[in-house]
Amino acid sequence: MKKVLFLLGTFALFPILVAGCGMTASLVSRALPDNDWPKKRIMLMPATDLTGIPLDELLDTISAGFGKTLGGKGSFDVYHGNESKKPHSFKPGQSFVPELMREAREMGINAIIFETVNPIEANPDKTGIWPFRRKAWRFTLSMNVDIVDANGGTILLSKEIVHTMTLSEEGAKDKKERSPNVETKKRALRQCLPDIIEKAATDATLSLNGRVWTGTIVSVDDKRILINAGRDVGLRPGIVFEVFGEGESITSLKGQTYHLPGPKVGEIRTVRIEPRRSWAEPISGTAFKSGQLIKVKK
Repeated sequence: MKKVLFLLGTFALFPILVAGCGMTASLVSRALPDNDWPKKRIMLMPATDLTGIPLDELLDTISAGFGKTLGGKGSFDVYHGNESKKPHSFKPGQSFVPELMREAREMGINAIIFETVNPIEANPDKTGIWPFRRKAWRFTLSMNVDIVDANGGTILLSKEIVHTMTLSEEGAKDKKERSPNVETKKRALRQCLPDIIEKAATDATLSLNGRVWTGTIVSVDDKRILINAGRDVGLRPGIVFEVFGEGESITSLKGQTYHLPGPKVGEIRTVRIEPRRSWAEPISGTAFKSGQLIKVKK
């Protein structure tokens, strides 16, 4: 059944972990903050350019710099989206590309990050103090960072990072132009990128650290259950997961559909750990099937 979501703030409630009273999952989880274990897998999509000017290598710089900074701030494994495929951009109110979401879940991705470089605004300005004032351009540069939960399609973060700067005539090199040329705009963006990327990575880290880890069941074969997480995220034999069935779908006023976790259907325990996947066995419950959401029992 679908219901209309009237308050977007409700999205923050989707990933809440159903409370459990079991034993602590592992020594690793004691050593790290609750939401830092298991490690989250993050897919970083190539940056989308809305500036209207050819950014070329700057787009690669943005994605590479953002991924490196993000990886250094949190307990994340960052994977870059396959640039050989059709690029995917984030557009609020539109359905997420099914192939991208399916690919992310198969990879065990927890969240997908989209970066969008917005049009560059430029206005005449002046620098210095009288009588040494000089003509200049004042630039407003911004980048949108949108994070989507790969398992439920929930929007975890939608933030615009804005930075302003001024280039004097000497720096602008287009004194007689009514608007700055392409090279001047690129220079302004290049100078602002470190601050924009740092702020974007900080906000993204805070958002991701505020969410508990979730995974999914890949397949069920008799009493063997394959899940999409393994040694790379810190799992070991004996970890207990709660399993949740399919829940309701909620549609926002903008037409975006989100899927809520359903009721708990049972618990499973890991018995064999592989590099990126693990095998588990049932502890309680029998209605296990592929696609079901799993969370570490605390």
